[in-house]
Amino acid sequence: MENKIFSVAEISQIFKEAIEGSNYFKNIYVRGEVSNLTFNKSGHVYFSLKDNQSTISAMIWKSNAHKLTNLKVSEGMEITCFGRITYYVPSGRVSFEAVDVSVEGKGDLQVIFEERLKEIKTLGWTDASIKKPINRFAKNIGLVTTDSGAAIQDLITTLKRRMPSVNIYLFPTMVQGENAKFDIAKKIKQANLFSPKLDVLIVGRGGGSYEDLWTFNEMEVLKAIVDSNIPVISAVGHEPDITLSDYVADLRAATPTAAAELASISKDELLKELNYNYENQIRLFKSVYDNHYNIIQDFMKQNVMKINNKANVQVLDLNYIEQSFQNNIKNIINKNEMFIENIESKNVLLDPKKPMEKGFGLILDKNKRLITSVKDIILNQEVNLILKDGELETIIKGVKKHGK
Repeated sequence: MENKIFSVAEISQIFKEAIEGSNYFKNIYVRGEVSNLTFNKSGHVYFSLKDNQSTISAMIWKSNAHKLTNLKVSEGMEITCFGRITYYVPSGRVSFEAVDVSVEGKGDLQVIFEERLKEIKTLGWTDASIKKPINRFAKNIGLVTTDSGAAIQDLITTLKRRMPSVNIYLFPTMVQGENAKFDIAKKIKQANLFSPKLDVLIVGRGGGSYEDLWTFNEMEVLKAIVDSNIPVISAVGHEPDITLSDYVADLRAATPTAAAELASISKDELLKELNYNYENQIRLFKSVYDNHYNIIQDFMKQNVMKINNKANVQVLDLNYIEQSFQNNIKNIINKNEMFIENIESKNVLLDPKKPMEKGFGLILDKNKRLITSVKDIILNQEVNLILKDGELETIIKGVKKHGK
């Protein structure tokens, strides 16, 4: 049998197919010390991974190079690379092609997060001394978030439920993507220049992955929050999610809904506080009255024989004080009753069903959208009439505009 003679190219191709075709050498992790680190002008990065026994050539292509540069990898640093073993036929070289890099088990984003947290602490952006208090009686509240999704709906619903009279101003923004950090910073600055002046600003978004929430770790967003003259509540993601905006904001809320509760006081809480203050004032006046009364009584007992005439004068003074206190208490009672009646009357006016008791109704199309103008009506359109005690289904047979 004649011996098979291979060419160098044939042998190299066999090696390549054996190495790169084997699942054993795909999707593997390699840990080692970085050496011969070279940043090619093409954007690719070449280096070696070594330990005390061996060395292997490695590279990471331009498309994934940021995963290495973000970690600020340098000579002598121990890293873990994820990728595959390759064989380069022209030079007969075995190399490791990395697609991801981590340092001591930490991903690149986590390393950036920790380094940036140290940086903003050094800058003083997290100091309690610069935190602005949140006005519990806010009248004008600004929202910097996306104009769609559950987060904005929860914010508006919660704010209006707790205090129907609050004014809400939305500054719609992107919340993820390459340009989101610039958009959020821009909207925070716009909110600070807005008229009327805002009492509090809620900045955030609904839940998402660690990468989805990363925009709220960007320096552009953090600086805009720190520079804001309006107190800022950070409301990003869910309870376990922590972003750097939580550190620099004046207050952190676990969720957007929680932010709405922190930014407003409910009408029920307000009435309770008014009632407490009212009762506290009565106790205060009664205590002053009783104190003065006891002092005068003791004085009268000790000096009844010597200063009988003067005691009578003091009694008259006491009656005057008593009458004065009673008048003050009545005034306070009247003012508090008027204040409570005013709040209750406003709540009645805010009830959307109140006008229906006088014969008014709402017209909705088949998609439950409110029709407010004949311009929105077409002939033979099916509509629903909402009355105080039910709904009517009808068809439009004619349309008249004013004056026509």
